[in-house]
Amino acid sequence: MRTQTRLRPVNIRSAVFDAVNTWRRTRASADEQFVDPTVYPPAESVLHSIPRREQLIAPDGRRQWLPYVEPLTFKNSLWQSFIRLFAWLRLISTLVFGVFFDRLLQRDSVERQAVRLRMALEKAGGTFVKFGQQIAMRIDLVPWAYCIELSKMLDRMPPFPTEKALAAIERTIQRPWQDVFAVFDPKPVGSASLACVYQAILKDGTKVVVKIRRPGIAELFKADLQVLDWISMFAEFLTVIRPGFTQNFRSELRDVLLEELDFRREGRFQDIFRRNATKSGQTFFTAPKVYFEFSGDDVLVQEFVTGLWLWEVIALVEQNTSDGRAMLREMNIDPALVARRILWTNFWSCEEHLFFHADPHPANILVGPNSEVTFIDFGSCGSFNNQQLVALEQMVLSMKSQDVESMTRAAMSLMEPLPPIDVSAMVKQVEHEYMRVLHTFNTPAEYTQYWERTSARQWLVLMRIAQGFNVPMNLHMLRMIRATLLYDSIVVRLDHELDRYHEYMEYMKDRAQLVKQRWRVKLRENAGDGFFLQLEEMSKSVNDLMIRAQTMLGKPILNFSSTVDKSIFTFTVLSRMAGRILIVTILSMVFVNIVLYARGEPLLYFNTLGLVVQNIFYQLFLVITTIFNVRHILFRLSDRDAIHSRSS
Repeated sequence: MRTQTRLRPVNIRSAVFDAVNTWRRTRASADEQFVDPTVYPPAESVLHSIPRREQLIAPDGRRQWLPYVEPLTFKNSLWQSFIRLFAWLRLISTLVFGVFFDRLLQRDSVERQAVRLRMALEKAGGTFVKFGQQIAMRIDLVPWAYCIELSKMLDRMPPFPTEKALAAIERTIQRPWQDVFAVFDPKPVGSASLACVYQAILKDGTKVVVKIRRPGIAELFKADLQVLDWISMFAEFLTVIRPGFTQNFRSELRDVLLEELDFRREGRFQDIFRRNATKSGQTFFTAPKVYFEFSGDDVLVQEFVTGLWLWEVIALVEQNTSDGRAMLREMNIDPALVARRILWTNFWSCEEHLFFHADPHPANILVGPNSEVTFIDFGSCGSFNNQQLVALEQMVLSMKSQDVESMTRAAMSLMEPLPPIDVSAMVKQVEHEYMRVLHTFNTPAEYTQYWERTSARQWLVLMRIAQGFNVPMNLHMLRMIRATLLYDSIVVRLDHELDRYHEYMEYMKDRAQLVKQRWRVKLRENAGDGFFLQLEEMSKSVNDLMIRAQTMLGKPILNFSSTVDKSIFTFTVLSRMAGRILIVTILSMVFVNIVLYARGEPLLYFNTLGLVVQNIFYQLFLVITTIFNVRHILFRLSDRDAIHSRSS
C-alpha cells in the first residue's frame, strides 16, 4: 500500500533568506573576517517583546474631538401651544369685557386699563408675569401708565416639590446630591415664576444659594411665545395693528425670555462682573462667587451673601424711625454713600465694562456692612458699541453744559438706524423738548421735586417723541433706559440731595485714572515694535472715520425714496388684492359648474359669474378683502416722507 506524504507549508521568506545566506557564505569562505551588513538574522530573533510602562490612565475612546457645547434650545409642543391658546383667549376676553363695561359706565381711563392688565396677568401667573415685566420695559410701544403699573408686578408662585429640585441637582452633578451638600434646606427662600431659590451648606462648610429652574417652564415659555406669534400675526392680518409692527418686539421678547432660562449663561456673566469689579480698583461693589462645578443649565450654585436688601434700606430711610436709624448705624450703612456707590457702578458698567446689569431693581441688590453693594441675578444684561458709548457720554456732558444741539445729536445717534421719517421735524421737536428739560434742570431745588432733577425726564421725552414718529428702539437701548430709570429712582430715594451729573463728573475723574493706568501698562508692554504697529492701526482707523464722514456729507439733502416706495407699495397691494379676487372668482365659478353637473342640470360655464357675484358669501369676501387691504395701504401712507438734511 502506497503511503501519501503530507506536504508542510513552506515559509517562502525564510527559504529565500537561507538560500541567499548560504550563497554568501560560500563566496566569503576565503575571508573569515568579512561581515556583510545586508545579511539579515532569522526573523525569530527579531520579533520579540520589549518591556514597556503600563498606562496609568485608560484612554477614553469616546472623546476623539474637542468638546462642543450645543446652544441651549427648548422643544415646542404644538399640542401644548393649542392648550395655552385657551388661557390667552380667556385673558384677552377678560380685558376686552372689562374695558367695554368701563366705557358703558363712563369710567374708563388708561390708568384703570393698566391696573386691570396687571391684575389679570398676576392672576394668570406663570409666564404671563414675565410677559408683563418685559412689556413694562417697552416704553417705546406702550403708554407710560402701563409701564408704571406693570413694573409693580409680583413674581411669586407656589414652590414645586423638593424632590424635583434634588433630582435636577443630581442630573447636573451626575452623582447623589448628598455627596456635595452637607445640609439642604427643603423650604425655598424665594419662589418665582422662573425658579425656586434654596439655601444649603457644602461639604466644606460653605453656605451657598441654589437656584433651580422650574420643571417644564421652558416648554411653557415656548408654547406661550408660539401663541403670542399666532395672535399677533392674526391681528396684523386683520389690520387691527400695522402689519409687521410686532415682528421685532416678538423676536426681542423671545430672546430676552430664553436668555433668562439659561443659568449657565447667567453664571458666566455674574463671574465676569465679579472678576472685573475686583480689577476696577474699587472694593465697595461685587457679585457672589459662582460654583461652576455644581452648576449647569438648570441649576446655579453661588455664594451666600449676607446683608439688607436694598428695598429694606429704602424703607428704613423713608420711614425714618429711631430703630431703623439704629440698625443702619449698627451695620455702618450710610444711605447717601450707598446711593453714590450704586450710581458709580452704573457708570462703570455702561462705559468701562463688557455689559451692564439691565434689571437693577431693589430686590436684586444687597447692602452689606460698611455700605458694600452686591449685585445678583444677571439673567438680563445689555451692552453698547463704541458709537453708542460716545453718544451716551455726549448726552450727559451736554446736559451738564446746557448744550441742546449736542444733546439732540447724541439722542438721534442712539436711535439709529432710523426708519423713513421726517428727520428735520423730529430733530426740531427733540430740541424743543430738551430745552424744556433744561429749564426744569436749572430751576433751584426749593422750587422743584427731587425726582424732577434726575435724568428720567430726558429719556421719557425721547421715548414719547419716538412713539410719535413710529421709531422703534433697539433692545440694548431699551435695557439701558430701563436700567437708568431704575438706578435714578433708587438713588434719589436714598438721598434726595444727590446730583447725578456731579456724580458723573466725579466718576470721570476716576475713569481718567483707570485709563492712565491702562496706557502706562500698554506703553511698558509694547515699548518695542508692537507700539508702532498700534500707531499704524490707529491711523487706519482715523482714515476710515474720515472716509465715512465724507460719504455721509456727500449724501443729497433730499431723498424721495420714501415717496416712491409708497407708490410702489400701494400698487403692489392693490395688484395682489386684484389677483386674489380673480382667483377666488374663477374657483367659485368652477365650483358652481361642478355642483350643477352633479345635480344633472345644464352647465352655464361663464354665465355662472352672475350667480357668484350675487352670492352673499362672495360679497362678504369682497368687503373684508377690500377693508383689510385699504387699511394696510393707509398704514403705509400715514408714514412721514424721509427727508434727510445735513443739519441732522
